Formats: sequence, structure tokens, C-alpha cells
Amino acid sequence: MLCVGLNVALAYWSASTSIRSAQGPVCCSTPAELGLTYENITLTTADGLKLKGWYIPSHNQAAVIALHGYGGNRLGALSYAEMLARHDYGVLLYDQRASGESEGDVLSWGWRDVGDVAAALAFLKTRSDVDPERIGIIGCSTGAEIALGAAAQFDELKAVVADAPYYTVAQDMPPPQHVEEWLTLPMYPLQINLMEWKSGTSAPLALSEAVQRLTPRPVLFIATDRDDFEARTARRYYELAHEPKSIWIISDAYHCTGPQVQPAQYEEHLINFFDGALLR
Repeated sequence: MLCVGLNVALAYWSASTSIRSAQGPVCCSTPAELGLTYENITLTTADGLKLKGWYIPSHNQAAVIALHGYGGNRLGALSYAEMLARHDYGVLLYDQRASGESEGDVLSWGWRDVGDVAAALAFLKTRSDVDPERIGIIGCSTGAEIALGAAAQFDELKAVVADAPYYTVAQDMPPPQHVEEWLTLPMYPLQINLMEWKSGTSAPLALSEAVQRLTPRPVLFIATDRDDFEARTARRYYELAHEPKSIWIISDAYHCTGPQVQPAQYEEHLINFFDGALLR
């Protein structure tokens, strides 16, 4: 009974804190400080919200949408932008709804943000510097989950990099292997149900289903070996996905720190993947 009570309490606390708005100033860096030319842009979602962001123009006719993690803002995707822009890619970064300087009332674990990628695609299709057949997407953590969900929904996304995706519904989770995972297993379905109730929405598609809808578009899964759950989850998605697919498990890195821990290797993997998918 004690274990059940703890799971219920933890699920309610986690659900309540997870939907809180993460709005605030985007401070204190811009692409200009990395020597990059950029534009301030505003995207309009299907339900009329304004999402603030930056666009770094393309010099090779290809562009990548770069998504930040949960509760962050566009600065969380700036390392991707720097790597991609060095190789002439256009990069679109924006604050997801209820994050950074964007409008919105509550976070929804990325569920509503999947549909918002349509606004990013609409913007890129207006750009003379971008070939609409050469658009990719990358994200880490919840950004990776949004990227996978959006790619399953929008065929215009021609390549996907998913760094450290976790789960959007309970069926996405790999089988528990450790005592603590077995003890907390009942919490996750309850947490998701509570978040659905509190946020007024739900996941548009399980990631375990989304990854099977990507072919023939290539997908690269990335995870760290310092987080066993993260690595097992990425491997599970990799196994479910169809070709073309690849996976890279980064050594000695933690959640979403690959660009900082192994910058040269990360850039090499990223550029080789997008060059092969969008340029050749």
C-alpha cells in the first residue's frame, strides 16, 4: 500500500509541475555572438498562438528545424544551429508554446507542439533560400519526441535526428530491468493520464508507432551510455523503425550533452547524416 501511495503522490506532483508554463526572457545569447547572421521571426500556430524564434538563412538550399528540450527555450538548440550553419544549412529555432517568449498557457509534454511544426514548415516554404524538398528536423529530449511525432505527421520533413527521446505514452517505454523501475512502473501511466486531464490534450501518436511511419525518410537516433534507460529506449525505437536508420550511443555523455562532450564527433555525425539525406 505504501508503494502504491507513493506512486500516486509522485505521479500527481510530477504531472502538476510538468504542465507549468516555462515562459521568460531568452537571455543572454544570440546567433550573432557565434558570428551567424540571423532574423527574428514569429510563427503562428493553427490555434493562433505566436511563437518567437530565430532563422539563420541557408546557403545550400537545405534547412533544419532545431527543437529545444522541455521547459527550455531556443537557446537549447543553439549548439545544433552553430554546427549546421558552419556547413551552410539554414536553421530555424523557436520557443515552443508556453516556453521562452512564445505564447501559450500550459506545457503539454510536447503533445501540442507536434502540430506546431506545421507553422515552421510553412515559414520555410516561403523562403527563396530553401528548397522545400530539403527540410530536416532535429531535437533533444522532448524536442526529439516532437521531431519524431512531427515527421510521422508531415511528409515534408525529409530527415530526422532524435537525440535522447523518452516516451509520450506508457507503451513507448522499454521493459523495466531494475528494481527501481519495477517499483515506479505504475506511476507512469497515471502521470500521463493526469497530464492529459490537466493539460486538456494527449499525445497525437505513440512514438513506438511514429518511428514506423518514417520510411523511406532516414532517421538517426542518438543516446548516451551514461543513462541506461535512455540508451534502451533509443535502441527500442531503432529496432522498431524501418530502413534507412542509424543509431549512435555517445560515450561519457549525459542527457543532451553530446554537443558539449564530443563536439567534433557530434558535428561529424550530424553533418554526414543531413548531407546524405538532404543534399545528395
